[in-house]
Amino acid sequence: MAKTYGKFMLSLTGKDSHKVNITPGQGRFTIAPKTSDEKADAYVEADTPIQWEVFNDFKVPAGGNWPRVMDYVGNDTRFIKWTEQREMESFDWRLMAPATVDFSKAKIEYLSVDNNDYSLDIKLGNKWLRGLSLQGNPHKITLEVVVPLEDISFHISTEKKNNTPVFLPKFEALKDLTTINISTPVGGQPFDCESLLQFKKLKTVRLDGNMCNMEALGKLNLSGIEVRYCPDMTGLPPLSTWADFSYCIFWNVEEVRGKVLRKELKKLEKTRELSEYASVSNLHPKSWFATEFNIPFASWEGKNGREAMKAYKETLKAVKKAKEEKEVRSLLEALIAVINGLPNIETTEREDTYEAVCQLADVASFAIEEEKITQWFDEAREF
Repeated sequence: MAKTYGKFMLSLTGKDSHKVNITPGQGRFTIAPKTSDEKADAYVEADTPIQWEVFNDFKVPAGGNWPRVMDYVGNDTRFIKWTEQREMESFDWRLMAPATVDFSKAKIEYLSVDNNDYSLDIKLGNKWLRGLSLQGNPHKITLEVVVPLEDISFHISTEKKNNTPVFLPKFEALKDLTTINISTPVGGQPFDCESLLQFKKLKTVRLDGNMCNMEALGKLNLSGIEVRYCPDMTGLPPLSTWADFSYCIFWNVEEVRGKVLRKELKKLEKTRELSEYASVSNLHPKSWFATEFNIPFASWEGKNGREAMKAYKETLKAVKKAKEEKEVRSLLEALIAVINGLPNIETTEREDTYEAVCQLADVASFAIEEEKITQWFDEAREF
């Protein structure tokens, strides 16, 4: 049995091609190109062939295969044939080029594939597959299923400064789904729930992130619904809509609809026995989602990004405690002063700074006219 922790040579792309350092108890191994910005245990260019069989000699002390979880960023799809002979608990793969692949014989329990906005033609389905996650752009995925799938997760990439809803294209291969998980960034484009109506057998829907057209969920015969980190639940049907409703989780969601949901749940519990967990908790004003997940400076790189984020977070804490308008103005001017001192502030950065100032003003415990905020911004900025 080969050594599975400490420093040792690994013949990944050739004889002793990589020196790796594995910490005791580490079950995950990551392979990625240096250009991918992914922290990896071994760096391999995307199109370089990998000797996947090198891992066949590695076992954990209890006797199972090591690594238990493999992360791979690249284009050597021969790992699929390798997993047809060797069981893998979890395999996470991110494409770096278009691919046509067949996982129908792979012995992978949990498979995650990020198409990274490339075209992906994927064949799936066997007794080994227990969990499937498709990430990236669903409109560039063509799906064939050998054994019907009942559960799937979609993690959809969105654009930050775009309000156009994203949706799932028609997936005829998924007509037997009973459970679906949809995840989008909180600060990105909303997911259009109406595109879920193609899955007529859905019983459980789990939604994470920015959503829209939630009223469409009322057309499904749901028994359970979970919603997390949702900044706007406008249109969500009353819980009494679903005749078979038995459980729900609403966690870190906006407070307006959330408070109504709490009342609906109490009322429903008096007339119906809920067989499973039901909870509405961690309610927040909509401004919380902006300041926690949609910080305009998040895309800034280098020292400018670090300085702007630091100033933003410090200003946020102080604005929450502010008692007077003039105090908020002083705090916002101090933030702008920090940005004034940074180099290369151009049109995009100026727009980000204005957006940040508006977000922070919105956090104050009292309303401030946007006209005043714009005036303060223009008077204080030097960019």
